[in-house]
Amino acid sequence: ILDRFLPYYFSKKGENLATKEDIGKITNEIEKVNNIFRDQYDLSKTEREFYEGMAKTIYKFLAVIKKHENEHGTASATKEVLLQNPELKDAFFEFIDTSNEFIGKSYIFLKEESYTNLKNALNTNTAFNELAKNLLYAMRKSLHPETTLEPNADNLKEFNY
Repeated sequence: ILDRFLPYYFSKKGENLATKEDIGKITNEIEKVNNIFRDQYDLSKTEREFYEGMAKTIYKFLAVIKKHENEHGTASATKEVLLQNPELKDAFFEFIDTSNEFIGKSYIFLKEESYTNLKNALNTNTAFNELAKNLLYAMRKSLHPETTLEPNADNLKEFNY
């Protein structure tokens, strides 16, 4: 009996031990993949929250600019005009303050290329609608690095007043 029982017993014991080790290795690999996914998801979530807030700021400011230009003519909302009108001045300063805060947070939380794209988009001396397009494109480029979709009238359709 021992001749047949002991080899069978040790064989099964070895199989069970190997199975437990295999399960442990598989569990560790699954945890590694989950951690990688969680890290990437959290960063994307952070980026999306940043960009959602910035997009709201851009569109809020552009709405003020478009309203002014609708009433006073296209390209009438220059920086000088904005600074002379209290309502426009407040909207302009809110936009600048929010943009600066956004860039500061981007410096801390986003990838270097994303931060650089956003900073460069803000450091332009173009019309306000071009500034908005530059920022939107920088945000898109950060989320979709391979994008070739440029921010133009066809891609950013808007209702007119």
